[in-house]
Amino acid sequence: MSISQVSINIHISARSRGQKEQEAVQKRTFTKWINSHLAKCQPPLVVTDLFEDIKDGVILLALLEVLSGQSLPCEQGKKLRRIHWVANIGTALNFLEGRKSAYRGSPIKLVNINSTDIVDGRPSIVLGLVWTIILYFQIEELTSSLPALSGSSSSMDSSNSSTDTTSPPVKRKLLPPAQGGARKALLRWVQHTATKHLGIEVKDFGPSWRTGMAFFAVIHALRPSLVDLDRIQRRPNRDNLREAFSLAETKLGIPQLLDPEDVDVDKPDEKSIMTYVAQFLKHHPDRMQSESDSQTEEERERRKGLREMKMWLDQLDRDVTQARDTETNLTQQYQSFKRLRVQLEVRSRQVEAALQSSQKDGMLTVDQALVKQTWGRVSNRLLDWHLQLDRSLPAPLGQVGVWLHRAEEALRQDIPPAPQAHEQTTGTVHRALEQHKVSTVPPLMNTRSALRSFQKIHQDRCVEGVPVPPEQLQDLAERINFVSTSSNVHLAKMEFVENQHQIQAFLILAESKLKSWIIKYGHRESVEKMLLNYVTFVEKQHLFENYEALFQSLKRSAEQYVAVDASVEEGECGVRRFLREVVGQWRSLSVEVRSVRSMLEEVLSNWERYGSTVASLQAWLEDAEAALSQPENTKREFFRNLQLMMEQHAAMNDAGNFLIETCDESVSLGLKQQLLLLNGRWRDLFLHVKHYAHAEELEAWRRDHLKAMSALRELLDSAEGKLNAPVPLAFSPVRSFLQDVEKIVSMETQFKLVSRSAQLLAKDAPPDEGARVMAAMATAKGQLSKVRERCPPLVRECHGLLPLLEEMEKHTAAFHLSLERAGLLAPSFPFPQDLLTEQQSCKRSLSVIERNFHALQRALSTSKVLHNVDQTLLKKRTAEIQASVGEWRRQDGAGGCLRRRFEESRLELERVLGAAQDCLAEPGAPGDPEEVLRRHNDFFSQLDQRVLSVFLKACDELTDILPEAEQQELQETVRRLHKHWKDVQAEVPSHLVRLKVEVEQRRVALVLQDCRLELSREMEALSGTCTSERVVKEHRVRTGPLASCEKWLRVMEELCQQVPDNDPAHRSLGAAAGDLAAVTDEIENTRLKLLQHPDKWREWNDRFCELSDWLSSQRRQVRSLRETAGDGSPTRQEQEAVDEREETLCWLKRRLAALSEVSPELEVQRERAALAKLSTDLRALLSSLCQSEELREEVRGALEEVHRVRREAQEHYGRVLEAETLGEARQLYLIHQVRFPFPHLQNCFHR
Repeated sequence: MSISQVSINIHISARSRGQKEQEAVQKRTFTKWINSHLAKCQPPLVVTDLFEDIKDGVILLALLEVLSGQSLPCEQGKKLRRIHWVANIGTALNFLEGRKSAYRGSPIKLVNINSTDIVDGRPSIVLGLVWTIILYFQIEELTSSLPALSGSSSSMDSSNSSTDTTSPPVKRKLLPPAQGGARKALLRWVQHTATKHLGIEVKDFGPSWRTGMAFFAVIHALRPSLVDLDRIQRRPNRDNLREAFSLAETKLGIPQLLDPEDVDVDKPDEKSIMTYVAQFLKHHPDRMQSESDSQTEEERERRKGLREMKMWLDQLDRDVTQARDTETNLTQQYQSFKRLRVQLEVRSRQVEAALQSSQKDGMLTVDQALVKQTWGRVSNRLLDWHLQLDRSLPAPLGQVGVWLHRAEEALRQDIPPAPQAHEQTTGTVHRALEQHKVSTVPPLMNTRSALRSFQKIHQDRCVEGVPVPPEQLQDLAERINFVSTSSNVHLAKMEFVENQHQIQAFLILAESKLKSWIIKYGHRESVEKMLLNYVTFVEKQHLFENYEALFQSLKRSAEQYVAVDASVEEGECGVRRFLREVVGQWRSLSVEVRSVRSMLEEVLSNWERYGSTVASLQAWLEDAEAALSQPENTKREFFRNLQLMMEQHAAMNDAGNFLIETCDESVSLGLKQQLLLLNGRWRDLFLHVKHYAHAEELEAWRRDHLKAMSALRELLDSAEGKLNAPVPLAFSPVRSFLQDVEKIVSMETQFKLVSRSAQLLAKDAPPDEGARVMAAMATAKGQLSKVRERCPPLVRECHGLLPLLEEMEKHTAAFHLSLERAGLLAPSFPFPQDLLTEQQSCKRSLSVIERNFHALQRALSTSKVLHNVDQTLLKKRTAEIQASVGEWRRQDGAGGCLRRRFEESRLELERVLGAAQDCLAEPGAPGDPEEVLRRHNDFFSQLDQRVLSVFLKACDELTDILPEAEQQELQETVRRLHKHWKDVQAEVPSHLVRLKVEVEQRRVALVLQDCRLELSREMEALSGTCTSERVVKEHRVRTGPLASCEKWLRVMEELCQQVPDNDPAHRSLGAAAGDLAAVTDEIENTRLKLLQHPDKWREWNDRFCELSDWLSSQRRQVRSLRETAGDGSPTRQEQEAVDEREETLCWLKRRLAALSEVSPELEVQRERAALAKLSTDLRALLSSLCQSEELREEVRGALEEVHRVRREAQEHYGRVLEAETLGEARQLYLIHQVRFPFPHLQNCFHR
């Protein structure tokens, strides 16, 4: 096991141990707390073992009655069954769930607590239930009435400081629930009222209390005179704890719920300490006063707020009425409506909080009822006004508005109120569900055309030219969107709620039926009716099948509900949680329902048994009372069946007592009176006839004793004879003797039976008969003691002899069998291997026989009890074995030695030849051929003539002693083995050559396999993202590996010349040559495919086409320029484009040079010719561009000259116009005609 596993195990065991210690502390504390309250019962009750005493529910109900002051129904009695226990626990749990928490105001939640777990006494569940009771009835009740605590002063300061009387009293407020719950409230009380002024820090209800100082601080806060803080600070923790608990109990009357040993630990139990500390709240001086003051002040503030809210709602109602009656247009009306509705919605949360009932019965006060009524009136008035405004819209908007109101009304319908019965709720929800389907789905389908029209209207903001208020139109769009999105959610919710109430109604009905079946029962007829009712309700109406159908329907609706609204899956009221609660409730309920039938049948059985026994006993009592006056013989004959009547009397009382415990009071009273009367008559009669009850029994005892005594005497006589009879020393006789002795030991049982019958007989028989019986028993006991003293050593020593005898007899039989087989095999030739085996078996068996014989001799010579063992048979068998051994040894002699030597040498030679033959016959090895070649070389190099020489020498020696008839067969064996040896020697060279050929073939195959893998990889790369050019460049297949393969093939050819033409080595050579040729062809084909692959020309073709298209476009521009000869000089962009195209041409030339290495020559030549033509066209274009540049320069100069002349003409024209006289103007005009002979300039001048 690893260190991490060890640490995990240690951690788990530590947690388990800590949890058990915590449960033990809580059990002790909770038990003391319960006993402190049960002491108020009449009579007082005490809990000794919490987990056991709480099972029947009686203690739990008594505790709740003391804490609540209410009376609860309880099933009581000495013979309560589990069904009654569950009923009591169920009553207690239902009572708790009906109470409201002082902090939350909601019912108490019992999480994972059900009746069956409490009845089973599960520690964690029982402790959880008791803690819930303590938290609600003690801690929450006491902390909810605490005054609010500020950071600067405490309630204790205000109570102690009485000097400052001029300042007004400060109002105290109760601790609000939102400040952390009961635990934090209790901790704040301890911190503010006790420990803060003493310098003691209390941060929790755990380690902060270990020293005991916190307990003293709480006591000091309540009674300062009881505590000397200076003295207690220097003492051990447990002394402080012990004194603090004692002071609280004796001076304050607070029961000691804790032990010092439970608090003085590293992690004290918080729940136990909270339970104890909360008791000090009862002695808080300001608790009751602050509670009443705070309640009065809060009530006054609450009523004032409600009145103000009522006034505001009335004013809002008047504003709604006034705005609705005002004569304005639709837009103003809608704006007024929306403003007032926003005011109402802003105050909605405040109104809902104000309408929360603060009373335990959930009723509203008068002010709350008025506010609720006014709120409903204003809401309805706004809703009617909204409907009127929507209807006032031009068609088809009015139809859409009316449908929206119906749909929104259906969506506003919520779950019916809780006080309603689940059956009625189910019907209400079903009707609401149908109304929802009618109000939302069909109208939506019928108004699709209206909705399409609405979409167009929403875009146009008008209906046939009539404007629509944009704000109202936008609200309609949002409402339509809300209805369409919320309809499925609401439908799924209503379906889930319907199934929810159906299964709740089903469970309530089942629980009510269960409660009607586990009551105190009546007479037999009523129980039969109850059983018939059970069968009808459970079996005929298929209770369990109906639940399964309802639950599956609920589960489906829950899944649909969660699918459309995931937020409802978990939480306080989550769907999953409700399903778990239903499953848990049904699990406990179904168990109890199934147990009802057995209980009812048991009650009926007891009624039947009680009725039959009462009837027969009454009749017999009348006859017995009359028989008392009869003669003795008659009475003895009559009362012979008294024992049977005693059994019936006991059965009657058992059945009657059971019925008294399980039936109601009226029936129980009648049964008690009847039993009292019958038992009285029985008791009076039995006093006179009780001696007759044993007469029949005494006679039976006498017969049984005589029979048992006779059997015991026979056993004793037989045992004496068997112990003294002689026993032959062999396995079967000794085993039979041991079995007889063990049977003698079993006589102890028979003696006990006789002794018991003798005691019964001597007790009630006459004295002289009793004395004779006891004397006979004493004699039998003495005889049995003598026999019993001899048996144990006999059994022990016989058990020691049996293994030796069994082994000796087994080896004796094996010795004779082996000796017989050896005698049959010895004269034959060839010498069988079994002969040597049989001889060895004889030796082993003989050794075991001799060893066991000596062991038996020693055991018998030292034994003190085996005097009757006869050794004659054993000695006789041993002598026979020794005679057989002597004869066998004489026959074996010197010839046996030569035979063994020859046989051993023959076996060794055959082994060597067999190994060589296996090597020669071994097919192509699946492993490494080089390893096989090395191994075979080693083997055949060690194969020499010594094995054959030893065999031939042994053969010559054996031939001298064999008869003439057997020598021929021996020579035949020698010739056969010698020929086999020569054949092997001749085959070895060819075999080694074949192995060498296989080695070379393996090398060629590996290289060719690598080549094929490389080719496959290149083809896969080509089919992927890699280009063929890259694959060609990365081509790894070179002539080097192929040259090596050719070299190895030449080696194979040289080796094959050493073997015949039909040898398999030639086939291996041909196969390797064929594989090499195939791979060479594959390499060449792959290279051609790579060279011919078109992807490497893709980029070259793209850029080539791009340059060609550019040349075409430039040629068109040059022609256009020549035709128009317009103004425009080459720009810098054009010059850069030309430079870029020259770079492209250079790239194409370089790329073509690179591609020529990895492409076919014909394709390279074709592309090179195309590139040359493209280069020629580019140079021609550049030349044309240069000529165009010169033309542009000439045109540009001419245009500049024209512009200059035109400006001078305009200036001269201005001087002509500005001439003072006509002559001067004419003279200037003539000068103008001479300087500007251009016709178009003169026309301009004339104009």
